[in-house]
Amino acid sequence: MTPEPAPVSPSPGARPCANCGRARSGRAPGVLICSCHERRRAAEQLATKRADQLAIVTGLLLARDPTVTPESVGDLMAQVAPAPGARAAITRHLVAHPEALTAGGSRMPKVVAEFTYAAIAAGITGLTSPGCALCGRPRTLVHTHGDSERICTTCYSRLLTATCSSCGRDGHRIRSRDVDGQPVCPRCHDRARPLEVCAGCQELRGLKRSTRDGLGYCRSCIARRAPTEPCSICGRDRRVNARTATGGAVCTGCYDKTRTGTVACDECGQVVPLAARADGRIGTGTGKNLCAGCYRHPERECGICGRTRRVALRATTVSPDICATCYQAPIVDCSVCGQHALGRRATRNGRPWCFGCQATDRIDRLLAGPDGTIPIGVKEVRDVLVATHRPRSILNNWDRIESLTLLARLARQHDELSHELLDAEGDRFSVGYLRALLVATGVLPDRDEHATRLRRFAAAVIDEIADPRHQQTLGRYARWHVIARAKPDRHGRLNATISDRCRQEIRTAQRFLDHLTRRGRTVDDCTQADLDTWLSTRRATRIRFPRWLLDHGHLPGLALPDAVPAAGPRTQLDQDEHWALVRRMLHDEDSASIEDRAAACLVLLYAQPLSKIVSLTTDDLTLDDDGTYLRLGAEPLLLPPPLDALVTSLPIAKPFGAASTLADQRWLFPGKWAGHHQNPTSMMGRLNKLGITTRTSRNSAMLHLAATVPPAVFASLIGISTGAATKWAGYAGSNWTTYAAIRTNATANPPQNQ
Repeated sequence: MTPEPAPVSPSPGARPCANCGRARSGRAPGVLICSCHERRRAAEQLATKRADQLAIVTGLLLARDPTVTPESVGDLMAQVAPAPGARAAITRHLVAHPEALTAGGSRMPKVVAEFTYAAIAAGITGLTSPGCALCGRPRTLVHTHGDSERICTTCYSRLLTATCSSCGRDGHRIRSRDVDGQPVCPRCHDRARPLEVCAGCQELRGLKRSTRDGLGYCRSCIARRAPTEPCSICGRDRRVNARTATGGAVCTGCYDKTRTGTVACDECGQVVPLAARADGRIGTGTGKNLCAGCYRHPERECGICGRTRRVALRATTVSPDICATCYQAPIVDCSVCGQHALGRRATRNGRPWCFGCQATDRIDRLLAGPDGTIPIGVKEVRDVLVATHRPRSILNNWDRIESLTLLARLARQHDELSHELLDAEGDRFSVGYLRALLVATGVLPDRDEHATRLRRFAAAVIDEIADPRHQQTLGRYARWHVIARAKPDRHGRLNATISDRCRQEIRTAQRFLDHLTRRGRTVDDCTQADLDTWLSTRRATRIRFPRWLLDHGHLPGLALPDAVPAAGPRTQLDQDEHWALVRRMLHDEDSASIEDRAAACLVLLYAQPLSKIVSLTTDDLTLDDDGTYLRLGAEPLLLPPPLDALVTSLPIAKPFGAASTLADQRWLFPGKWAGHHQNPTSMMGRLNKLGITTRTSRNSAMLHLAATVPPAVFASLIGISTGAATKWAGYAGSNWTTYAAIRTNATANPPQNQ
C-alpha cells in the first residue's frame, strides 16, 4: 500500500490566495492573487481570438460556398494550422487579401496555400488552387522566388545549378552530393544508382520509391500509376501537366498547344515558346533566343561511331561528344555472342544483348518455316542481312521493311522463287529491292529489268484499248517501232531515261487512238480535221505516231506538217555563274560529298547526262604515267587536277543495308540496291539541292565545248555523234564552214547608210 505524501507545510510568510484559497508567498501587502488567474484569463483570450478567427475565415468561405459550416472550417484550421501563429497568419493574409481564395497565384504564405488545398480537397467550391510561380502546379510553396512569389521544391532545385563533380558539365541543377559534399547532376545520380527489379513491370531498372506503397517503380510504371483528371480543355482523362487560372487541369498535349511565348525568336521573329535562350545555361552555343523551329543541336563528330551527327550528349573532360544514336544504345558485353558492341543492357531476360543478335533472332523467326528451318533460296538472303554492318537500322525499321515480309510470305506459299512471282506483286519499291537482293545472291537469274518492265507496260496499255483493230495497230507500233528501236546503253541494257521516253511514246499513241474513238473514227477513216485537232497542241510529241501511221499505209489522203528543225538551247547559265559552280565543286570539300562533286563536275565540264554518269565503271578509268583518263566516248579523256583526284577516289562504299555486303565493285557510283548503280533521278535531286540544274548546266557546258574545241574532237571525247557536235557548234556561232558564204553576201549587199 502506497503511503500518502506528507503535507507540505507552507513557507513562513505565506498567505492564502484570494482567488483559489491556496497558500502562496507574497511580499506585497494587500490582497494576494496567484498566477492561476493569469492563466485562466490567457486561455479565455485565446479562445475568444480563435472564435473570432474562425468567424472571419468562415465568413470569407461562405461568400464562395453557402454550404460551408463553422464546424468544417474549424476542422480544417485544426488540421492545417494547429498553432496560434499559423491561424493568425491565415486570418491576417485572408483579411488583407480576400481575393487569394479565388485568384490563385503564388503570392501568399505557405500555410495559406496549404489551407486552400485542404479546403478544395474537403469539397468547398468556388476556390482556386494556388500554383507555383514557375511551373503553375499545385504544390507546397516552400521557397520564395522573385518579387515575393513562392515556388515549389522541384522548381527551387532546378534553380540551384553548379558544375557536376562527376561529368564536369556546367549549368546543371544539383540532384545530390557525393561523399565529399561535391554536387552531382541528376544524370550522374541516376547512373550511379544500382539497378533493381521494378515492382510494376518486373524489369531491371533504376527505381524510385512510391509514397503510397513504399515499393520501387521505374519511370514508365510511375507514369502509368500517376493519378489522372479530366482535362479542362479537351475533356480527356489524362495526367495533369499544368492548371488554368481557375484551377482546371491541363493535359500535356493541350499545354503544348496553348503555351505562349513572351520573347521574340532572333531568327524568325515570332513570339513563340523558346527552345534556347541567349542568357540560358552555358554550353548551348547559340547566344540567341531561338524557337523550336529555328534551334538545331550542334553537329560534330561522334566520339563513338565517328560520324558527323547532331550531338545528344556534349563532350566533357572525361567523355567525347555522343550522337543520339550512340547515346541511346550503350556498348555492352553481349550474353549471346560475347562481343563488345552496341545493344541493350537488359533485353534478353535481364541480360545484355547486342543489336546484331537481336536482328538475327528476329530475321530467323520471320523467315523460318513450320519446321523451324530456313528454306534454300531464302537462307542466302538471311545470311546477307545478318552480315550487315547496321543491325540497328533493321530493328528500328522492322515494321516498315516490306521486302522481308514479302520474302517470308512467298517462301511459305511457294517452293521456289522466280521473277514471275515478283512480277505479280507489282512494281513497288519493296519488290524491286527484294528482286535486286535475290539476283545479287544468285537465287534468281539476272535480266534486263527496264526492258522487261517496258514490255509489260506496253502489254498493259494495249489491253486498255477496246477496239481490236486499234489494239493490233498499237501493238505493232509499240513492239516493232518503239521497243525494238530503243537503243541500249554500252552495257547492253536499257537505262531509265530511254525506258521512260518509250513509255511516253506508247502512251501518246494510245491517247491518239482514244481521240479517234471519242470522235467515232478509226485509223482508216481518220479525217484531216481529226488530225489537225490532235496536232493543235504539243505537235513535237504528238506527230510521231501519226507519221508512223502515214509511213505504213494508214491515214490515206492526209497531210502532215513538215518537220520543225530543232531549236537551239532554251536555257543556259551565265558564264560567271557557271564557272563559279565549277570552282566550288572542284575546290570546296565541304560543299557536297565526293560522289556528288565528281558527278557535278562531269555535268558542268563535259555535259554528261546523269544516266551515263551513274553507269560508269572502273573499266572506264585508266591510270597512266601521263595522268588519269576517263572513257566517256570513243577516245579516253584526260582529267585535269583536282578532278582526277575526285574520280579516282570512287567508288565510295555504302555503309548501310545489303548494298554494303553485295555491292558490285565495278560501279563508280554504287546504289542502295544490291549490285546496282545509283538511280539518276536520286542523283538529280541531290544536284538540284546544290543549285545545279542538269539541263541548264549541260547546255552551258556544251556551248563552251562547241565554242572552243572542233566538233569532231569533242564529239569523240564526250561520247556524242559528230552531227550533234556540229549542230552545237552552230548554236555557239563557231561553225567556220559558213564563213565564206556570209562574207560573200556581205560584200554583194553592203549595208545602206541611213
